[in-house]
Amino acid sequence: MRNFVDYFIKYTERVKDINDAAINAPAELVAQMESQYRKRINEIADFLNSNGKQGNKLIMLAGPSSSGKTTTACMLCERLEELGVHSRRISLDEFFLGAGRTPLLPDGTPDYESIHALDIPLMQECLLSLIEKGECMMPRFSFVKQRPEDERVHVKLGENDVVIVEGIHALNPIVTDCLPDDRMLKIYISVKQDIEEGDRVIISAYELRLCRRIVRDMLFRGASPEFTFELWPKVLEGEAKYIQPYKRLANVTINSIHIYEPCVISQIALPLLRRITKDSPYFEQADQLCEKLELFQPLPSELIPPNSLMREFFGNSIYKV
Repeated sequence: MRNFVDYFIKYTERVKDINDAAINAPAELVAQMESQYRKRINEIADFLNSNGKQGNKLIMLAGPSSSGKTTTACMLCERLEELGVHSRRISLDEFFLGAGRTPLLPDGTPDYESIHALDIPLMQECLLSLIEKGECMMPRFSFVKQRPEDERVHVKLGENDVVIVEGIHALNPIVTDCLPDDRMLKIYISVKQDIEEGDRVIISAYELRLCRRIVRDMLFRGASPEFTFELWPKVLEGEAKYIQPYKRLANVTINSIHIYEPCVISQIALPLLRRITKDSPYFEQADQLCEKLELFQPLPSELIPPNSLMREFFGNSIYKV
């Protein structure tokens, strides 16, 4: 499928503008951002639908941690259904090999970011079968048991259905080279800009993702900010090795920043970060992040709609994320 969009939308990036809007027109700030993001998702789904009925298709959706892949996949499914195109979502996490079979890092810990943590032959077999035959026997991975379930699930597509394949490795040639290129749309999603004041970066794109991750890890996984800080360097190292080299292969790039997000996430993240004591190895990092988040005007989370991408990180999403 030919590259039809080789740019991403960049939003206002000045702290003063964001804070002025948060004070004077908070509902409008949120509504405008949500509308712009939804419009972008709809454009992609509309493009896919405009190509006509050419058999089953795959949307390969990749991006680094806390980019909003899952909610974006759900939004794409929703829009495609509105257009009369049946779709379903598949996570590459289902192909994890599990405990005892995952490759190890030099320090002896499991390298969950590696593509070789996945059952590559089975993954290739399933995706190719979905395209060629419209069905496959899909594995299910149990994160509780840390291994694949004993029984697989029969997935059967209708004629001209779309499958959204979501995962950090969805653009890796190991995944895509065995699939017909004219039946794929490759999407890369991430926070693609910093928030600045003048020529100074106030909070970077990767720090915005870190804030998302800290809040989500605590709310949904019971993990402390210290745990997330400890894990984060390995996450970034994995991104550099397994995601960044392949983002150029995408047909479409999505900027998932929601410019109001520091105003909302700060209210959850700041109390968590302030619990980190001075004797912690992560105190300085937490303190610096607090200083940055404190620069943003608080925004009530009640203004954020339940179908927002941001709900993936602080809860009450209408989607199964």
